Order: sequence, then structure tokens, then C-alpha cells
Amino acid sequence: MIGILNVETARAQKLRDVLAGMDADARLITGAADVERAARVIIPHCDSIRAAARSLRDDGLVAPLLSVCDSNRPLLAVSSGLHMLMDVIHDEGQHTGLGVLNGKSIVFDFGNHPAARHFVLPHQGWNQVHWTAANPLLTGLESGEYFYFDHALHAEPLDSNVVAATCNHGVDFAALLATSHVFATQFLPEKSEEAGARILENFLRL
Repeated sequence: MIGILNVETARAQKLRDVLAGMDADARLITGAADVERAARVIIPHCDSIRAAARSLRDDGLVAPLLSVCDSNRPLLAVSSGLHMLMDVIHDEGQHTGLGVLNGKSIVFDFGNHPAARHFVLPHQGWNQVHWTAANPLLTGLESGEYFYFDHALHAEPLDSNVVAATCNHGVDFAALLATSHVFATQFLPEKSEEAGARILENFLRL
């Protein structure tokens, strides 16, 4: 069973619908026992990181999620879900993440970029993603594929080796972070048509 966390403000249903179309046994889950039963876990994009972080704590999901990350069960975090894996998230204040990936997530700062006026927030729409390392989630795809984004934060991991793909929106940022069995996409695979579907299919094969 693939468990999709249905925490507060989560956009979980679209992911479930896409996975159901692949004949995957994907279910929306809310409790610690559901996380423990799932063979794979997905942390979906949420409208509010503050609300999602509170929901993870209040629902007792922090320890079960850390257990997933410590085991060999694949975990996929999508967009704001990626930020939930970091140590610290700077959005609507400062929040403590799960600390699975060391580093921080911050709002884009275009500073004195000569074309700063062209880079609006949120970064919303299609953009090219370029591979920086081989990764099983990218099997069957070519570097330079377009994916759909909707975010104002980007992650700054301490270890550059976890960055498997990058994108540019005024600054280069991590589009895919990965360890041996923890994967996090800044783009939304469920909205990225064929390329996104391939990402999800590859996750199902792990």
C-alpha cells in the first residue's frame, strides 16, 4: 500500500487520483498506524507549511515518518513536502522540519539580479530541470525535461551530493533531492503530465 499523508491543507487527492490511474494501491492516510503499515509513503504538497508542521506533530506522525526514513521503505516528498524534510524552514516564521535532509529552506531572494523584476513569486508554471546525478526516479527521462512548479521556497542542503537535479528561477535551486530511499521533488509530478507520471511510475518500482 502507498500511503499519502492527508495532513492539514494537503493537496493529497490529486496524487491519489494519478496513482489510482496507474492501478496503484494508493490511500490517503492520517494516523501513525497507517504510516507504519504503508510499504511506501508520500508527503504531498500543502498550502501551508505552518499548518502541515503542526498537523504532523499533533497527529503523532513525526516518529513514524522518521522510522520510515530509517528503514528501507521508499519515501517521496513533494514540493512543500520536500521542505518538511529539512532541518529548518523559513516560511510564515521559522519551523523545525524533520531533519531527514540537513539544511534549510528559504524564500527566493533575487537581490541585485539584473533581471529581478522578471522573477515573480510564487514560481508557478513549467520549467526545465537538469540532472546533476544519476537517480532511479529519473529512469527513462532526459535531462532538460519540463516539470510543473508552484512554490516560493527553495531548499539549501548542506550536502550537495543529495542534489540529483536542478532548475533555475533567477537562481539555481534543487529540483530533486535524494538519498538511498528518500526522494524529494520541488516540482509537482502529479501536475507534470508524462514526465511527472514517469517519476511516479519509477517510485512505484523502487
